[in-house]
Amino acid sequence: MIYRRNKLIFILKPFSIILLLISIFTIVWMRSSFVSLEYSISSLEKKKAALMRDKKVFAAERASLLSAERFEKFVSNSTVSGGFVFPDRVKVVYVKRAKENEPYRASFKEK
Repeated sequence: MIYRRNKLIFILKPFSIILLLISIFTIVWMRSSFVSLEYSISSLEKKKAALMRDKKVFAAERASLLSAERFEKFVSNSTVSGGFVFPDRVKVVYVKRAKENEPYRASFKEK
């Protein structure tokens, strides 16, 4: 019986040490993976913030380029018409927005 017990301890002792080492290395590996994941998330958040700032700048630039005052100034400086002229009701074309995959429909009649 003592011989069996010693044999069991002889087998279990190295196995438990190996299992303990494997579990320690696994925990360290998981922690390092989480840290690297946090760094990558942080860098992506910085990129997102920079892109959001660029989006705001581009929206402001677009608004300034499409402003009515800028267009009015451009038209008043041109030699063709000298300013805005209201169109005849006959020349107005109404465009109905269609569903996503259909072409636009245009007509001279109002809705």
